[in-house]
Amino acid sequence: MGRGFLLTFAIALIVITFVMSLGVLFKVTNLIARGAPWKPIIEVFGYSMPYALSLAIPVSTLLAALLVFGRLSADGEINAMRACGFSSWQIIAAPLTIGAVLSALCIYINNNVVPRGHMAQRMALTRIGLETPLQLIEEGRFVQDFEGITIFVGRKNGAQLSDIRIYDMRTRGINREIRAKTGTVAPGTNRNEIVLSLRDVYIDPVSDDRPWAAEASEYTMRISCGAEEKTYHRKEDDLSWGELVRYIRNVAEFNPLLANRDVSVPRMILAVELNKRLVLALSCIGFVLIGSPLGIKAHRKESSIGVAISIFLLFNFFLFIIIAESLTKHPSLRPDLMIWMPVLLSFGLGIRFLRRMG
Repeated sequence: MGRGFLLTFAIALIVITFVMSLGVLFKVTNLIARGAPWKPIIEVFGYSMPYALSLAIPVSTLLAALLVFGRLSADGEINAMRACGFSSWQIIAAPLTIGAVLSALCIYINNNVVPRGHMAQRMALTRIGLETPLQLIEEGRFVQDFEGITIFVGRKNGAQLSDIRIYDMRTRGINREIRAKTGTVAPGTNRNEIVLSLRDVYIDPVSDDRPWAAEASEYTMRISCGAEEKTYHRKEDDLSWGELVRYIRNVAEFNPLLANRDVSVPRMILAVELNKRLVLALSCIGFVLIGSPLGIKAHRKESSIGVAISIFLLFNFFLFIIIAESLTKHPSLRPDLMIWMPVLLSFGLGIRFLRRMG
């Protein structure tokens, strides 16, 4: 049982990892065609593998459970084992143990390998000019990748920005805060520069020789960014679990500019990232619990039924993750808890089905 499950899991893992890597492969092919240096291109592909594995391992676990137990049920082996006195829990003992080991492996990958890989990939992308300063601006996050400048954008729709906050510390001894209702962002005269055209602007202070606040209908800022690795600050994707927990408790430590300000949204972003990693890891156990009885109930040799059930379950599983990440701007809705619903349902329904089967 365990050997068959591992073989099916390994085949599924190879296929699914390859499929998840197609996007990166197309990007790599395009870069090679454009004459980009080969070393950072290989790095981009290699650094993307840990994240692909963090998703492919749970998906392969579910698919393996459905296919293996569906085949055993169709061949009558499940009924034979029951006739010999084996309970449902004894039948799935080996796959469940493998699922627990895979969950432990995912915990290690999500905590240690993926954050380092994500940060290293950003550096490699920058070295070949694929990640421009324009792309560094993300909505709902404090971007600290510009020398002496921190930018927060509440919403970004292409080049259109809204709810903009800029903290300018380029002049020693002066911390200038710039707020704007709306604005646009455009590339500057060179690849490492952006131009912010702001509207309905509040500036405090105006300048070093005019240390008072002022308002303006329009204001333009040119911000340069070197492509050196030292200018980058880590995002939540780059943090280990221990760092995420520490920064959730003290968000101002992650970004000193948040001291004495509303930190509910930045804290929720970190909390959702932490819980997402836990959910992805523990889903290996949950998928064995829910996939085994569903595979037995399907009672068909055709693998298409197992694939169809996998797609349905995975769609709902990742849908909750997407919804939770989109609700980080509304901390009162507790998206960090909402993200647990699919895996808890997998545990609950799986245990219930197995008990009913005896």
